[in-house]
Amino acid sequence: MGGTDSNLRVFDEVADSYTDLALKPAERRLLGLLGHRLHEMEMLDLGVGAGRTSYTFAPLVRRYVGLDQSPRMVAKARELVREDEGAEIVQGDARDLSSAGGPFDLVLFSFNGIDAVGHEDRLKILAQAHRVLRPGGFFQFSSHSLGALPLDPRRERSPQFRGSLLYAAYASLKAIPHRRGVERINRQVDLEAARERGWVIVPEVGHDFQIDDYYIDPEHQVEQLEQLGFSVEAIYDREGRDVTLPFHGRDAWLDYLCRPA
Repeated sequence: MGGTDSNLRVFDEVADSYTDLALKPAERRLLGLLGHRLHEMEMLDLGVGAGRTSYTFAPLVRRYVGLDQSPRMVAKARELVREDEGAEIVQGDARDLSSAGGPFDLVLFSFNGIDAVGHEDRLKILAQAHRVLRPGGFFQFSSHSLGALPLDPRRERSPQFRGSLLYAAYASLKAIPHRRGVERINRQVDLEAARERGWVIVPEVGHDFQIDDYYIDPEHQVEQLEQLGFSVEAIYDREGRDVTLPFHGRDAWLDYLCRPA
């Protein structure tokens, strides 16, 4: 990750809880788009966490570099990926990719990892991704959508434990402080000002409000990317469906597929 010190501490603490290896729908779209070419491509995977995307992409590409700022996350990812001359997991900061090598044909920053930094650092990461891409390369990342605000006070339940009475009781107990926390955030966020500016930073509900995350209006995100030299090829919602702008959906995050303009 390229996060603040407090965010980095949280990611280190929760590394062992990251056990899901499945690609998200928008990542499966990327896999379908480039699958026939991946064996020829060199890939930089930013914010790999415990190796969820590494598990799928590292064996498929010609050269793979996975990067994360959290030492614990890097250690977990290395347990999944067999490192050799074609694949490595390194500790590093997405705000400065000078040591990552390159250029790359594909850069991925999944699961809203880019949102764990402030505005200026976000622009640095996007500029770095542009710098390390080959002409004609691909860059895909996911980011929280401003349209998700105000936040839904209902706590999402894991489908993995559907039907479990014990989990239902646990979820009901956790829902009480969750609702209070979300309602507090919603009162504090000036949505009118956020929409005028195009983005806002709010505590992330998925980590018990310990991480600050960046939420951005999709149209503003496209403008941000174009100013940095990207052309936006596609936008996907949480289910991997194509999005057209203006977008008024309530998706918590969207994926942006870009290429150097």
